[in-house]
Amino acid sequence: MPKEYEALVAALKLTDYPCAEYGWKTRPEGSYFVAGLDFEAGSLAGDGVKTDRSWSGSLDAFFHLLEERDNVIETAEEILEEVFGSSWTMNSMQYETETGLFHAEWTFECMDEPEEEDPGEGS
Repeated sequence: MPKEYEALVAALKLTDYPCAEYGWKTRPEGSYFVAGLDFEAGSLAGDGVKTDRSWSGSLDAFFHLLEERDNVIETAEEILEEVFGSSWTMNSMQYETETGLFHAEWTFECMDEPEEEDPGEGS
């Protein structure tokens, strides 16, 4: 799991909003976040072995009242900037009539940490 993604989830869990990865069995009553890694965005290979890759992920915020929008968006974007720098974008803002919730979605990219070589390897 990319360390940046783990940092995102950890930071979201420190906010006033509940956060789950990929979804909820039963969603919370108030505002909440959902984070997840969606797919491999790119990779490098050398000598027939994948040596590095990046991930595309998403952060979704759900809230009931339009008055909550600024605080929810500010919270999410402060964390995204802190963790990913500029490697994120707001993808959509919508109202879901089926659930009665506002839904904001951001996408981001993060890198896998390169695997550390065993010091005894290749000696």
